[in-house]
Amino acid sequence: LGYLPGLDGTPNPHPESLRHLFAAAQNLALSGLEFPISSVVPSFDGQAVRTVGVEQDMLEEMRRAGFALIADYGSILNHDIAHLQYYLRRAAQAGARTIRATLSHVLCGDRRGIDGGWKAYMGELIGRLQEVLPIAEDLGLTLAVENHQDVTSSDLWLLFIGSGESSAFGVTLDTGNPLAVGEDPVEFVRRIAPLVRHLHLKDYTLHFAPEGYRLVRCAAGEGVIDFHSIFDAVRGNGHSILPAIEIAAQATRTVPILEPTWWLEYPPDHYRHLLPALRLLWEKGHPHDVSYSSAWERGSASEEIVEEEREIVERSAAYFANIEHSLYTLPVVPVVGD
Repeated sequence: LGYLPGLDGTPNPHPESLRHLFAAAQNLALSGLEFPISSVVPSFDGQAVRTVGVEQDMLEEMRRAGFALIADYGSILNHDIAHLQYYLRRAAQAGARTIRATLSHVLCGDRRGIDGGWKAYMGELIGRLQEVLPIAEDLGLTLAVENHQDVTSSDLWLLFIGSGESSAFGVTLDTGNPLAVGEDPVEFVRRIAPLVRHLHLKDYTLHFAPEGYRLVRCAAGEGVIDFHSIFDAVRGNGHSILPAIEIAAQATRTVPILEPTWWLEYPPDHYRHLLPALRLLWEKGHPHDVSYSSAWERGSASEEIVEEEREIVERSAAYFANIEHSLYTLPVVPVVGD
């Protein structure tokens, strides 16, 4: 939609509205939208970005068109509990049944900047979930927390169990992000399949790097993610899942698994999950000197950045439209955000 400033910080003077995304989704024969119902959207670094907020009449148009709404929230610890409670109620009024939320601002699995350490942070997350999940239950909502390049498959089970195994707890599985914590995406989803309530269908190409490896954005089907196996893993988990097409961030992510201190905030046995991810890297990884960059990383003008994004979305939608119907029967929706 063009809300990301250029590499030099220059804002796009003509960002699009959510109506533009709605029209694009209809043209691509998709069946829903995922976006924040607030006009203030959290960015990756925790800063707030002001957008053109959702209009009530557009929500009505979505309902008439049979479009599903999945509401995005930032990190559940970004604000006090009252803010999240208010957002849940507003989302329910808007017609959402699934709320996607993040758990931290960690990227590339790098937990070294968490004050007090990851274990204590997990305790804070569990406390917040214990406070808010009963409200979500009463509203008939699922709070689906995302593996946003920060949590492992084991962490997600700890959050579910620690917060009381609520029926309102779920996971938004980002298919590319297990690689950011040194886990293979298919193995990751197999471990947490019963918890998955929402999917972000995102692909990456892998590149060797001196620090470990890099995750580079691409259209679905053009990277390393085995979507067929992921669909197989979540099919029949007892939940109705409306998967979403997501395009990775403009900035390349480098996962520094070769830096010993990167591992300090992980349990000692976490390395056992790394081998399948390394096999994927060795099988499909590009050499470290192969060029890669997004239009944003090249310092292109806003128009070129938006055009590149549009083309990647369209290629991704075409990829999923061409997957055999027997593999997965649910339609997909585009994501505003990551």
